[in-house]
Amino acid sequence: MCTVLLRFNPGSPWPVLLAAVRDEYLARPWEPPAEHWPGRFGGRDSTGGGTWLAVDPARPGVNAVLNGFPPLPSQGDRPTRGALPLGTVPDDEVLRTFDAFHLVRAEPTEVEVISWNGGSIERRLLEPGDHVIVNQGIDVNDFAPLRLAATPNPKPGPATADAWGDWVGLLAGGEFTGAAERPILVRREVDGLEYGSGSAALIAIGEPGVRYDFTANPGPSAVWREIPLPGSL
Repeated sequence: MCTVLLRFNPGSPWPVLLAAVRDEYLARPWEPPAEHWPGRFGGRDSTGGGTWLAVDPARPGVNAVLNGFPPLPSQGDRPTRGALPLGTVPDDEVLRTFDAFHLVRAEPTEVEVISWNGGSIERRLLEPGDHVIVNQGIDVNDFAPLRLAATPNPKPGPATADAWGDWVGLLAGGEFTGAAERPILVRREVDGLEYGSGSAALIAIGEPGVRYDFTANPGPSAVWREIPLPGSL
């Protein structure tokens, strides 16, 4: 996961609204979102066995992991960061065995971001409001469409466009400004391999329940679908 857009408004009908884009080598195999782990719903990375984003309807909450920046130097085999969204956060000694990361843990009353950069571990509770999280860190960039997007009422059931309104457009394109300027959707060649935005997700956590929408072709022509969750039908 390389981008998380978050609106945190505790006490409102929808305290957590999250839009996320996964950037990865496009040839890397993965499985569509489902309950691949007991009680956890998300796409499964077929190589590492973990995930970039996990929804827990019972908690309720959502966890997402982003690669940290800069990448750590090669130092033998490290555990997959895809394990981090799936359970209890390990202690600091174990966290230091991973490559650099930002782990977003969001629930109705609290949003925490745990960051490891190879030198120190930082835990930060986010204030209510809009936040942009990228590889370089928290709120180092601005994304104007997020500030302008109306708050939706994404109760389970209606079609994605009807449920999410402006938030579908957040993941159709646009540019970040700030310390790490770039498009929100990327596509380029890295070491002869195609790298880009291969999927995107919209997550809502609130009084009406939990909603999870997913697309495997983010952009203006994205085809969205709601992922069935317990209690959402």
